[in-house]
Amino acid sequence: SVFNPSPTNGLVWQVWSEKARKQGQDDGKLVLVDITADWCITCKANKQFVLERKPLATMLAELVDNNRLVMLQADWTRPDPSILAFLASQHRFGIPFNIIYGPEAPNGIVLGELLSMRMIEQALIDAGMKR
Repeated sequence: SVFNPSPTNGLVWQVWSEKARKQGQDDGKLVLVDITADWCITCKANKQFVLERKPLATMLAELVDNNRLVMLQADWTRPDPSILAFLASQHRFGIPFNIIYGPEAPNGIVLGELLSMRMIEQALIDAGMKR
């Protein structure tokens, strides 16, 4: 669209914070957290080939538009203690790191490092997405 010139295929990422994550969960929404960095080649591949590719990108955008999904992105290009603490709380110390929270998954469903559309769709369903 005219308002979103970045090539994210219509996906609207908000800046991650624990507060934003908790708010999304408290509102009963699905929450997708993506921790990424400019130096992370796998992160870029996950975005280019999975997250921002149809039909998944279309589904995610519709969920956001319908106020059922919050997409939060944390940029770890520069060291950030709050991102490091969040990763540590998940017993992870590297990226890519993606996790989906929802009414049926209050503690989150950690996704594999190499994303697939099927993996994300299944995690959204498991987290409480209604078709």
